[in-house]
Amino acid sequence: MDALRAFARAARTLSFKRAASELHVSASALSRRIQALEEHLGAPLFRRLNPGLELTPMGSRYREAVEQALARLEAAQGELRPVAAPALRLSALPSFSESWLVPRLPEFERAHGIGIELEATLRYADFERDRVDAAIRFGTGPWEGLHGEPIVQLEFFPVCSPQLRDGDPPLRAPADLARHTLIHVTQVPDAWRAWLRSAGEPGLEPRREVRYDHVALALSAAETGQGVALTAPLLCAQRLRDGRLCRPFAHALISDATYHFVCRPQDLGDPRICALRDWLVQALA
Repeated sequence: MDALRAFARAARTLSFKRAASELHVSASALSRRIQALEEHLGAPLFRRLNPGLELTPMGSRYREAVEQALARLEAAQGELRPVAAPALRLSALPSFSESWLVPRLPEFERAHGIGIELEATLRYADFERDRVDAAIRFGTGPWEGLHGEPIVQLEFFPVCSPQLRDGDPPLRAPADLARHTLIHVTQVPDAWRAWLRSAGEPGLEPRREVRYDHVALALSAAETGQGVALTAPLLCAQRLRDGRLCRPFAHALISDATYHFVCRPQDLGDPRICALRDWLVQALA
């Protein structure tokens, strides 16, 4: 087949060099393929001119037969090739999308042959009006009229810059937070209160408190030494690996709220929906 393709392309271009370039092989490799084909047929297909090429009478007849055969094979392959499933339209939070989902989407698409059209937004998708097949929402659920199921168990813990942890005053125990700034995320206003209570400091009053409406902003503020933020492993793993953030304390708290996979109940029979849900649960585990 390689020799037939080489011959067909060279017959069309009348140039071994150009045909080789179009087939992404070397000119010498293409010449050897055609030479082997000529030896197999027992007759020359080209006259080697200086410069250029010319088809022999047999080469002209053979070109027509080869091009028809290759075209039929291409058509047959096209009919056998499975039709790609339409892309899934997914709505997800920007923090989850940026930190965890987007770097892993190619893995899902390669494994399942399903494309994803992602909308990263803080707004809950309206399944009655929006062009959306599924969503990833943060909370405790349920959401009226929708199927929702948790896809990961989350724990959360404080993070800060290494310089803040080792600075003056240092962060050695949860009680040291009284001399620092706590960074809140507005979507989870009670997270710090719950963590302090579980860490044995229910009445702690920090030196200062600031609030951001986006997890990435809160983590960036913590990274630049502005205070201490609460987060989950899947949202800050890369920053921890890079040393931009650190955990000043080992204590973590299991979160009541977590990420849920949400879709219309009638769509649970869609194999694309099931494939995405199962992959999320497995990958997050």
